[in-house]
Amino acid sequence: MGSAVPVLAQSKWFRFGALCLLYFCQGLPIGLFQVAIPAWFAAQGLTLAQVGGFIAIVFLPWSFKLLAGPIMDRFAFPPMGRRRPWVLLAQLGIVATFIVLALLSPDPNESYMLLATLGFVANAFGAFQDVAVDGMAIDVLEEDERAQANAYMFGGQIVGTSIAGAAGSAALVSYGLTAASLIMAFTVLMIMMVPLFLREREGERILPWTQGEASPEALVAVNESWKDIFSSLIRALILPMSVLLIFLEGFQRMAAGMLVSIGPVMTVQDLGWAQTDWSNYYATAGIIASVVAVVLGPLIDRIGSFRVLTGAIAFRLVLFAAFALTSTYWQHTEWVQGMVLLAYISSQIVTVTIIALFMRLCLKRVSATQFAVYMASANLTYSMGSGAVAPLGAFMDYQGMFLVMAGLHLAFLLLLPLMNFERHERDNEMLEARLART
Repeated sequence: MGSAVPVLAQSKWFRFGALCLLYFCQGLPIGLFQVAIPAWFAAQGLTLAQVGGFIAIVFLPWSFKLLAGPIMDRFAFPPMGRRRPWVLLAQLGIVATFIVLALLSPDPNESYMLLATLGFVANAFGAFQDVAVDGMAIDVLEEDERAQANAYMFGGQIVGTSIAGAAGSAALVSYGLTAASLIMAFTVLMIMMVPLFLREREGERILPWTQGEASPEALVAVNESWKDIFSSLIRALILPMSVLLIFLEGFQRMAAGMLVSIGPVMTVQDLGWAQTDWSNYYATAGIIASVVAVVLGPLIDRIGSFRVLTGAIAFRLVLFAAFALTSTYWQHTEWVQGMVLLAYISSQIVTVTIIALFMRLCLKRVSATQFAVYMASANLTYSMGSGAVAPLGAFMDYQGMFLVMAGLHLAFLLLLPLMNFERHERDNEMLEARLART
């Protein structure tokens, strides 16, 4: 019976393929609500404040991953695997939200808040799935597979976001909101067949009523107390280097959030691009950036994440400052496309290096939940950056906002030399010793 069903723990490339596809899935609500619908809004004449506010709302749930992590660590249905039931529940939620979205009025002025609410809900389920898949990856990946698997997984999400942005935008233009939503619902439903018909480990149940039993690995840490989880987590998060890197990542994520809100409004309303021009180029740039990051992954490991991060942040500082000071060239499509492509490639490189450095900060006993908190804080500042374009747009133009983005990277670069990972490793060792005695 067991051999007829794929088992993640038994095949490296099945693990990579399944995890990559699941990450692709959670990119779909991001692409539709962060790329396709904002471009549609811009084509319909909605303001920068409305577009930026919408993106801030729909992306906000990705900041709540810190709540999902402890819940999944605390509760589980081990006979079906430690993480798989949560993945299935999240995907059902995404499908249901897309179906409800298909029933909405296609007029964004009539449905703006309802669209924002459903975008919030869809991305909440996407973020929920993200935490479950991260936990699954930590559980089933071998130690020497994690870096390579992370590159594939994160690349899968970017491809999912890009394809959803381009395909969703094309569907909105040609057939309307109902068709775009149903396409997304059907795609998630098809992807859902993967976690539905696999096991994390040999002998587990496929469904609650089928035969099977919990593996020893699935029973680990399910019954840890809330007190132990949160006490260790808080002590690990407030270590000096942990706090510093959270703030540093917040600077560049705010700039990234500003760019994704400015992009569709500036290009469609001010530069005369078609709605699908922005969505398609965003998709193209995202896929290229993802491929470049995967290819450069081994080189980044050789050079060192910290050194590469320093160079990438300096590059982004110069890029945004130069773009702000060359507004006379913005009417040239190639100039804007070049900036966007370089911004996304450098952003991917920053993301790869930051993730590696955050992993280095984690305390072993709460590493999954601590890492979820780091990612949640990064997503919160991204949402804040998207929302910030509304008040900033009231007293400055696009040039000023690009200079603000450059300034955020300057602050990052000035504070980065304060990072001391050797000190943090000593702090972690002392904390582990204290926690072991309690």
